[in-house]
Amino acid sequence: MKTRVGLVGGFLLIAALSLTACGNKPSETPSASVSANVDVPKLYQNYCISCHGNQLQGGQGPNIQKVGERLTEAEIVKRIQKGGGGMPPFQVTMKEEELKALAAWLAGLK
Repeated sequence: MKTRVGLVGGFLLIAALSLTACGNKPSETPSASVSANVDVPKLYQNYCISCHGNQLQGGQGPNIQKVGERLTEAEIVKRIQKGGGGMPPFQVTMKEEELKALAAWLAGLK
């Protein structure tokens, strides 16, 4: 069983590693600078973990460990905003900066 500290530390490591991969594709907003102001692991913990799991392995929602291979950052933003396929929309719940940072982090998971 993983501890809460181990879980958060793991997400921080994943976030740090995946942010370096965000530069592979040009984007309208620099993902790394947006993410630098947002605690992405905390966002994941607050909004995503209950459906997508503590290791992004899925559960009620799908496995998103390599979601960046299937969806672009823009597609991930749209999915988070609008929901769909059983996922609730988070457009009103999350600030735009948070939404973009989370999407950039997820898009880097390949």
